[in-house]
Amino acid sequence: MAWFATEERLHLPAGATVIREGEPGDTMFVLVQGELSVTVKGKPIDYLLPGSVLGEMAMLDSRSRSATAVAVSAVELVRFDRARFLELVRQRPEFAAHIMNIMSVRTRRLMEEEVKRQRMEEELVIGRRIQLSLLPRGCPQVTGYQFAAGYRAAHEVGGDLYDFIVPTNDPSTVHLVIADVTGKGVPAALYMAVSRTLLHSYACDGYSPGEALRRVNDFIRQDAASPLLLSAFYAVLDADIGRLTYANAGHNAPIHLRAATGEMELLQSRGLLLGAFATFLPDEQTCSLEPGDFVVFFTDGITEARNGDGGFFDDEGLEAVVRSQSWSSAEELVSAIVSAVDTFAAGAAQADDFTVVVLQRLPPA
Repeated sequence: MAWFATEERLHLPAGATVIREGEPGDTMFVLVQGELSVTVKGKPIDYLLPGSVLGEMAMLDSRSRSATAVAVSAVELVRFDRARFLELVRQRPEFAAHIMNIMSVRTRRLMEEEVKRQRMEEELVIGRRIQLSLLPRGCPQVTGYQFAAGYRAAHEVGGDLYDFIVPTNDPSTVHLVIADVTGKGVPAALYMAVSRTLLHSYACDGYSPGEALRRVNDFIRQDAASPLLLSAFYAVLDADIGRLTYANAGHNAPIHLRAATGEMELLQSRGLLLGAFATFLPDEQTCSLEPGDFVVFFTDGITEARNGDGGFFDDEGLEAVVRSQSWSSAEELVSAIVSAVDTFAAGAAQADDFTVVVLQRLPPA
């Protein structure tokens, strides 16, 4: 374009910042050679190629920069100050029309992106409602035992689920499941809803933990269109004799804290994520709960909670809380775990929901 013949030209190396968000905007640029990456608050929003214009909005409203542009490669730019820009607008109608066209295209694209963002937010709200509707309204009341649960939602919809299933004809048996879909958003919430329904059905039909998980895996594998996977830990408590029977499908192993010795052990049971393979071979295990014992079930949102430096709370952090003192109740231990995660994160945004469920066999009165 002949408009650029007498203008100042800049040559900048890769990595150089051309404009910076928040700084005064008193110049406009035309990219002649090279490529630029544009971000807002660190989030990429555009990628500019030769012929692109940047900084034109500041020429009109005199506000600070709304975005940052960084050279991806070595770049050549034509630079206009405000006086020269206004002079060209007055003297060259075709220049003004060109700038207006650029602004129109950019505004239209931003409007389309805003519509997409609003739709996504609406989907997340729906997904959150689905997810919350799956959670129990309370914990079961079983003589000699106490249950407590803590759930924390992240900004995005996740796939965490915990549930208690007490057959109406056998109130001394409690089916406990904690699970996590490997995905987010509405698909994960819907996927979890289906999985919960299946587990309820199999529990009420009297299937063991391993067999229930095997049947869920078969159902998931039949739906070849779904790319989602499910981790789950399924346990059945026989409250009359204090026995816990369990099976695992790629989930975090719960922690068994023994009151008599203060020792901790993981409830290990081999099993792959549900939906990963056509065959799921259940590996059922059992353990005995003595009076005063605790079992801590959790999702990886607990151990993968991050602080501002990017560090993880990790298994060691959780185990340190569990062994830190003698707990008087399941609710006390749940509160301590949630508080420890919050203290560690110190307000840092989390990418995933977290769930913790504690089962306690009560000591003698």
